[in-house]
Amino acid sequence: MTDALSFIIEPLRAILEAIHSVIAGAPYAWGFSIIILTVLIRIVLIPLTVKQYTSMRAMQKLQPEIKKLQAKYKDDRQKMNEELMKFYRENKVNPFGSCLPLLLQMPIFLALFYMLRSESLLQGQPFFWISDISQADPYKILVVLFVGTQFLSSKLMSTSVDKNQQIMMLALPLVFGVMFFFWPFPAGVLIYWVTTNVWSVGQQLVVMKIIKAREADEPEPAPSGKKAKGGAGAAEAARKTGGKNVGKSGAGSGAKRKPGQKSKSKG
Repeated sequence: MTDALSFIIEPLRAILEAIHSVIAGAPYAWGFSIIILTVLIRIVLIPLTVKQYTSMRAMQKLQPEIKKLQAKYKDDRQKMNEELMKFYRENKVNPFGSCLPLLLQMPIFLALFYMLRSESLLQGQPFFWISDISQADPYKILVVLFVGTQFLSSKLMSTSVDKNQQIMMLALPLVFGVMFFFWPFPAGVLIYWVTTNVWSVGQQLVVMKIIKAREADEPEPAPSGKKAKGGAGAAEAARKTGGKNVGKSGAGSGAKRKPGQKSKSKG
């Protein structure tokens, strides 16, 4: 696996060493180099992460209509899939949009994992209470921090998925926590994970706020077989009327007056 990921591992190692060369005089320089490297990676992945959140949020808004289609065609799976694909096209949503960014991040994560686990430069390097970040955290503090930050990140992410996915996402931090207790990971790997989770929590709060503000100006999801409200027809009608509402009061107020003539009001 290390050989297969060498094209990613080598650049990451070079960046890690470059960061360390800049902060070499600082306490716990290698530990902080891992944190800085993690932040740089997360910054590069921001476009993918935003796409993931946007896709998950869109799927959440469409869930009521999706469930209606699933109930309507529950006895004909082929027809149900056809109608769902048609529905996604009409609403311009990719049902796999939330998965693609995760898949693209996996090679980077695996490369970091193998690099930090095998990096000889990290051997014997301390980080606060940890005497050697190439070895497991002796007090399991990083494991506790990982479970807490991962749970919070999963909690924020799970608001955009259905209940079954929510349960799975909230259970995963506990599963990983138990695994790390009985199968110790190098502290350097957990430093990366905890930093990633803290970054993800802050990023999710900011991105979701931006997405919700953007949604306020968007039309409601279109039911299957119908176009979204406020589409080209509404725009054309607004263009023809000059963007004004025309009614009885509009007709009256639009009447021209002679120069110098005052409007009369009912007394």
